[in-house]
Amino acid sequence: MNSTQQSVIMSFFAPIIDVIVDRVSEKVLVVTEKREPRYYTRQETADKIHVTLPTLARLTKEGLIESKRIGSRILYDADAIDRAVKEQVVFKYRRG
Repeated sequence: MNSTQQSVIMSFFAPIIDVIVDRVSEKVLVVTEKREPRYYTRQETADKIHVTLPTLARLTKEGLIESKRIGSRILYDADAIDRAVKEQVVFKYRRG
């Protein structure tokens, strides 16, 4: 094959190769994004489930929401919070 034929073949396959590379890159990014654990802060979690910080502390103390302590910070698993929001779990304020 001479160089002219090679350039014609490459110009034909280049767009196809670019599309394949883009799709594979997107799938790799999605898979690697899911592997890294994400966490919400107390404020982000409270905002997400529409409760106050004291109510969030009570829910955590009662074991309804699981938290992780990293140093002096309290963090909540983003997947668990997102799942609760998606399932529309209601955390009502309780007097008394």
